[in-house]
This record gives sequence, C-alpha cells and structure tokens, in this order.
Amino acid sequence: MWMIVGVASKQSLADRMKSALEEEGILVKIRNASVRAKQQRSTFEILVLESEADLAREVLLEKGF
Repeated sequence: MWMIVGVASKQSLADRMKSALEEEGILVKIRNASVRAKQQRSTFEILVLESEADLAREVLLEKGF
C-alpha cells in the first residue's frame, strides 16, 4: 500500500524530494493531487510503500524537506 510522506507545491520540489529518496533506495511515486481536487494551485504528493514510510520521512527531514 502506498502512503503519502510529503507534499510539494511545485513539480521541481517534488522531483528533488523523489531523487533524495531514490538515492536511499526507496521506491517513490509522485501524484498530482490538484488534478483530482480541481484546484487552481498545483499540489504534488510524494508516495512511498507503507513499509518504507518511516525511513522516507527520516530521509526527507535529514535532507531539509
């Protein structure tokens, strides 16, 4: 099951978060949540497998996200 471990307001930030997680061997997906919510602003969700969620959150914090 996929879990949200972060949210970004820009595609470039979402891509940087994804890269940081992938460097640690974590499988990552980015989902554009604004499409589903039909919002004016973009919102990107960073998703990882439930089994890697705690590690992913730690990595994001260490990297300053």
